[in-house]
Amino acid sequence: MSINRQDEVLKELAQAIQELEVPDSLSIRETSVEPYLDADGEQALRALIVVEGAGEGGWPAELTHALRRQANRLAAEKNLDEYVYVTLFTEQEFQDRERVDDMAEYDSTTVIDRALSEDQQDGQ
Repeated sequence: MSINRQDEVLKELAQAIQELEVPDSLSIRETSVEPYLDADGEQALRALIVVEGAGEGGWPAELTHALRRQANRLAAEKNLDEYVYVTLFTEQEFQDRERVDDMAEYDSTTVIDRALSEDQQDGQ
């Protein structure tokens, strides 16, 4: 499958997951699906799902199991062979995750820039 086609299919899968009906008055706010390597090094997919309405104790195991089962059914309908791992976030958790990713990217860039500067100074 070409990269463009794979991106298109992953977006379609994310949209289909987002349109799922979720019990317990929860609603899916945002969904993305990305390629993923599981703990065994096998190719898989990871669905990141932002859910509104989680209780203090998180989500019931039945809910996460049902979402995982439905996500994998939808993937199979789109002829995807990879297993879909599902990760649920509250809106706040997802925003915090993005903030940490941005900071990590900034820190990595800063370290790289510093190393390049030192190399240039050593070469002079």
